[in-house]
Order: sequence, then structure tokens, then C-alpha cells
Amino acid sequence: MPKILYVSTSSTIGGAEKTLYTLATLVAPSVCEVAGIVTLKPKGHYARELESLGKRVYSLKVKNKAGLQDLQKLALVIHETKPDIVHAIMYQGIQLARAVRRLGYADFKLVTSPRVNYRTRTPFSLFVDGILKKADDLLIAESESSRKYLVDKLSYDEKKTLTIHNGVDIAGWSVSKADRKERREMIGITDKDFLIGSVGRLNEQKGHPHLVDAMAALLPKHPELKCVILGEGPEHASLQTRIDSHGIGTQVGLLGEQDNITAWLSAFDVFVLPSLWEGFPNALLEAMALGLPVIASGVDGVPEAIMHGTSGLIVQPGDPNAITTAVSDLLDDKKLRERLGDEAKKVVNENFKLVTMIERYETAYQAVLDGKVETLTEKKEVGF
Repeated sequence: MPKILYVSTSSTIGGAEKTLYTLATLVAPSVCEVAGIVTLKPKGHYARELESLGKRVYSLKVKNKAGLQDLQKLALVIHETKPDIVHAIMYQGIQLARAVRRLGYADFKLVTSPRVNYRTRTPFSLFVDGILKKADDLLIAESESSRKYLVDKLSYDEKKTLTIHNGVDIAGWSVSKADRKERREMIGITDKDFLIGSVGRLNEQKGHPHLVDAMAALLPKHPELKCVILGEGPEHASLQTRIDSHGIGTQVGLLGEQDNITAWLSAFDVFVLPSLWEGFPNALLEAMALGLPVIASGVDGVPEAIMHGTSGLIVQPGDPNAITTAVSDLLDDKKLRERLGDEAKKVVNENFKLVTMIERYETAYQAVLDGKVETLTEKKEVGF
């Protein structure tokens, strides 16, 4: 039976890490048996979850950037587990796995998933990427936008690149009234309040300052508005300072990392994704799956999930005024909220189910094992 080893830069709460967890737990053993999971950085939330399920998790305990010693550590793990396929996710994990293969430490097929396109990488990191990328048997992008960037801008081999969109396991679910009541009580609001919610790591990419500025503009005319942002990251302090400087600390809150995101989504009236760049965000798909009206920056893979005015509202990235206008439109029009939410739910249920995503990865793994990647990538995305 073929074996697969997953290698990821980290295992904290995040979209790429969640995909790693999903694949490591749901891919059929008849396709690939999981030999183990490697996280370069110290074990995070998903590493602990995987261990609780009996999966073997290795940590290289990288604190900042991986080096030669970490390359050797990964090579030892690969030598020990003897996988037929290594699937590497995120930049550092990918480069280490590529280097192990290029240096001939072990013989295996290599699948890579960079998750978000490389446009923010330094020239040196792109130079390293260019040297090592030929080690890939297949690169799987999470959006067609990311795949085209890699092919058109970074000269990846189109015959070895494929798009598999993320899928969610709550497709077809409904908002939980019990969760909605409980979560809203936790933050001291009632059904008379209108709750804007956002989920994502607190870093530059997610664009949360623009949401905060939009709330500051909206609140004088709409005191019923409240906003919560779920997630943690390096921009927490500066974001809190921004909230305080606007004097809106009682209406806008940073709630940190939360495990039960679905329960919080049930509490929201509108979901906002103000990102400056994205791959194909799981949080957005989950909000759509529950039938929430969504507002999202029109970056990268987002328009592959949302048709503006039909299944959500797309706004210009980095523009608080655009968010302000979109929120105002939804506040003033309940029928618009319901129509957008119903269509969003339909889109996810028809196109982005988790079971479909898993089937596409299984097909991709089998093609790699069989040496038939080029026939697989002729379709650009498996089964879509």
C-alpha cells in the first residue's frame, strides 16, 4: 500500500494548516496510508489534534527560518518513514522537501502546495524557489489565480500544475439558533444588534485595519452595529491601538483564536473578508456555506467563489470606504442580505464540498503514483 508523508511549515490555526489536517485524516488509506506528519515549527493546534487521533507527528522545532540542520532532520524522518509520496505545504516546508529530493537523500514522489502565490516573497526566496522547483512531480494550487501566477510570472511548468479548490465540511448546514444565541450573549449583544464578523490571522495580509476604519465611519449613524474579529497574530497590538484611537472599543472587539468557528459564524449577520491578498480562503467558504451574506476584497481566488451582486459583494482591497458602502447596502436591505446568503449557500453546496475536494486530491495522488500527471493537468482542475 502506498504511503504518504505530509510536511508543513506550521500546524497552528490557519487555512493551510486546516487543509493539512483534513487531508491527513480523510484521504482513503486505500489510496495512501499516512506515514506521518512533519511540522517544521513547534507543534500547534492541528498537530495536537492529529496526535490525539493516533497520527505520528514530528516537529523539527524551527523557531524562525529553516537551515541545513533542519534539512538533515527532515531527511532522517523521510528515511525512517519511507513514503512513496511527500506532500509539502507552505514555503519553508516545500523548499526543505525539494532540497531533500534534489540532494538524493531519499527516493519519493513530491507534491507541493504553496497555498498563497509568491508575489510577496523576497528576491532571494524566489531565487531559491526557482532552483528547487524542478523537484516537484506536481504542484497543487488552491485557486486558479495562484496557479496562473506561478505559471505566468514564475515560469512553473504548466504540465505539472493543477488547481484544486478548497472544500468545506459544513456545506448544506444551517445557522444554529442555539449557537447564535449563546455566542451573542457571550459578547453582550442581542438580536437588536447587527453583528459584523471577520475571521483570520491578525497580520498584514488580512487587511483588518480597513475593516476597523470602516466601522469607525459607520457607527455614528448606525449605533446598532457591532464587530468582532476572530484570530491572533503579530498585528494584535497595533489593531487594538487603532480601535482605541477611534474610540470604538465597546463596539469592535478582538476575540483571539476560537476553536468553534462555525458557532461564531452562526452569530454573525454579515461576514467581511478585507484581505489584501488571498489564496482561496476557508473562512469565506464556511461563511457562505451557512448562508451568510459576505463582503470580500476582490483579490486572487476570491472571485472564483463569489459573483459580485449575486453570491456576495466584492470590494476594492485596502479601501475602507468600499467596505462602508457595502455594509450600508446590506444594512438597508434585508431582502438583499437574504438573496446573497441563499445564493452563497447554493454555490458552496454545488461546488465546494469537502468530500469533492478529498476525491480530487485522491485522484491527484493516484496520478502521481502512476506517473500520469500530464494527463491529469490537461483539465487544470480535477473534476471541476
